[in-house]
Amino acid sequence: MAGRASNAESSSASTRRRFLKRVGQGAVTGGVASSLLGQGGLTAKEPSQGKVAHRTLGKTGLDVSEIGFGGHSWAYKKVPTREGGYRKVNIDEAVEMISAGMDMGVNFFDSCTPLDESSTPGEALKRLKARDRAIVSIRVSHKCKGVENDKQEIYKWTEERLKLWQTDYVDLCLLCNTENDTPQSGYWDMSYSMEALDKLKQQGKIRFTGFGCHFTPELFLQAIDKYGDYFDIVSIPYNVRHRAAETVLPAAKKKQMGVITIKPFARGSLLKKKDLEGDDAGLPRDMVSFVLENKQVDICTCGVHTIDQVKENFSASWTKLTPAARDRLQIAAATSCGGHRWLEEGWLYA
Repeated sequence: MAGRASNAESSSASTRRRFLKRVGQGAVTGGVASSLLGQGGLTAKEPSQGKVAHRTLGKTGLDVSEIGFGGHSWAYKKVPTREGGYRKVNIDEAVEMISAGMDMGVNFFDSCTPLDESSTPGEALKRLKARDRAIVSIRVSHKCKGVENDKQEIYKWTEERLKLWQTDYVDLCLLCNTENDTPQSGYWDMSYSMEALDKLKQQGKIRFTGFGCHFTPELFLQAIDKYGDYFDIVSIPYNVRHRAAETVLPAAKKKQMGVITIKPFARGSLLKKKDLEGDDAGLPRDMVSFVLENKQVDICTCGVHTIDQVKENFSASWTKLTPAARDRLQIAAATSCGGHRWLEEGWLYA
């Protein structure tokens, strides 16, 4: 038992040293990024065929793929079965999908509330021995209320996710809420949360912080104004129909915050009743391409549920929109997304 404990401690210490080295590199790069961003010195790298381009994630200085694996890839039953139903992605499929994505240059992994969003990619990265090549983001979801107990919720949530990801640190920790959790559509006093995040940083369990909540655009602007100097990242919905993010992005960039967008398909609503094997083939890819045209976006996360979706959706990085594709997107943007009141009431065209 003593030998096993010693080996575990040695492994943990080795991982911690790698983490601290990466933090140091990130801090240096972040300082350079901060000085260059204001001078227009940093630009997205030009994409090449077959490889997802990378961008700099705001003041973190992290080099991130401009498309990332969304957590919903693993938590929802979206894989067709022979019986005509649907099931979740299994571990072997996740290994194949993540391996293919990483071969294309993708290094960003997001995760939210469902446990599968952490456990499935965590196990896949372990099997691929690829944790050191991945940037992992967790979201402390639907717990913060603007009270002192927020700290305990954040500590508990983070420890649980570290175990699920099979790692002793994550790169990003984002605070999240829904409109039902706190008054004013999710807005809350983040000061207690910030105290907890500072402690987790000191412990080496998280590297950078942000928020991405079910706020209205107006409340995002308030949060960025009040807390943008502290947080490194903001995450907001953005797609061909819900474009109010365009009114928020300049404020985030003024604070040199990294921008992660979610819901390029409005949780699939924009793809309903579409013939993705026929006339509408390539529509999801084009929706991601639309988001990437906005250079104030650093990462577009999207859900993928099969290896074919990995290959198609990530190819958006090097696929330019044609006039015909833009016409098709305009038609899709007119599709009402019933059941997603948060998006429909607050995030339509800017």
